[in-house]
Amino acid sequence: MFRAYAHTTQPNEPWRFQSRFLSWPLNPLEEKVAATRHLNLFSKRAKASSYPIRALRYWWVGCFLAEEIERMGRTLTVLDAGCSNGEIKTYLGDTKRLKWIGVDWRVDEQALSGLGYDRIYQHDLNKSLPLPDGSVDVVVFLHVAEHLPNPIDTVTELSRIVRPGGVLLGGSPILPKAIARWRRRQHLRAFQKGARKPGEHIQSFSPHDWREFLASTGLTLEMINGAFFCRWSGSPLESMRWWIRLNQLWGAVFPSLGGELYVVGRKAHALSLWFKA
Repeated sequence: MFRAYAHTTQPNEPWRFQSRFLSWPLNPLEEKVAATRHLNLFSKRAKASSYPIRALRYWWVGCFLAEEIERMGRTLTVLDAGCSNGEIKTYLGDTKRLKWIGVDWRVDEQALSGLGYDRIYQHDLNKSLPLPDGSVDVVVFLHVAEHLPNPIDTVTELSRIVRPGGVLLGGSPILPKAIARWRRRQHLRAFQKGARKPGEHIQSFSPHDWREFLASTGLTLEMINGAFFCRWSGSPLESMRWWIRLNQLWGAVFPSLGGELYVVGRKAHALSLWFKA
């Protein structure tokens, strides 16, 4: 049920790839947190925090999408893979120049439609997706892989539907390589015994695993960074910009110790693939 990951290698990323997010502004984070505080997207303990660490995952997606819209200069189609209750879309609110598609194994179509999704699919992410090749510009695959028995199969399928030049934004909890492998074996045994059910955490990843996911599915690693070294919900520190930047700097320098990991994999343009061939 759990597939072994192919052993591929990839050179260490230049510092600019890991530190790119440090230049993104925190003002949008503070504004979005204030606007969505009543919707209980974050821990109740963080109800007074200006920059809850949990919100960094949504802020990260929003900043990247804004950058990608400016770079492409057109409306982008985004697949929210594992959209759940639409937390990412709820946080971002009305997004100009973005068309959203939601897919998950259980969906509330009425609720998600009210959030502005253009299309919604109730579909098992362990199976082939009901979308044609190269049909979306961006796949958001955030905190989903750890719930899947064969995440590399899902990443392969998601790569299929990304247009040449498009991207996959991935993210999950993260651990150092040896610990992640040990935890994965624990999860496997528990899952096989029925102690862990579908939908629960049944995987554990290191940065090495994410690099292999992308390399084995033909996506080029463009960005990789850890998110934080300490998530202390409700702490006064979570209203301090320097605290957030310190956590982000830690994640950039030590991605395997960053609590959560965020990656960007970009699909090569058709012309680039032709020249490589």
